[in-house]
Amino acid sequence: MAIAAAEDRLTLIDELRARIDQLDRDARLLSIGELCRRVDAVRNIAGAARLLPLARLAGGLRDALAREGRGASVRTWTDVMREAIGHDAQDEATATAFLTAVAARLAG
Repeated sequence: MAIAAAEDRLTLIDELRARIDQLDRDARLLSIGELCRRVDAVRNIAGAARLLPLARLAGGLRDALAREGRGASVRTWTDVMREAIGHDAQDEATATAFLTAVAARLAG
């Protein structure tokens, strides 16, 4: 049973990685509304899977898109989302640390 759960988790993580890659690749082609819908899908899946840092980052990207539109740096967000998905810790402190990393990268 534990092996099946681990395989399911890996399948879920692979799906989330593919979605993040697609967001990054298609960001300039999609409308802001469609991009936000896809980011929300990542947020919802991550939240349901208790991947808190990824869920919080996806929420942050959605908020940035709503606030800044095409001015939002999707690549910065997706780069950190990729880092967060494989991280061992999935708690609030880790989520905050990843959000801080985005802020630092955006501040340049």
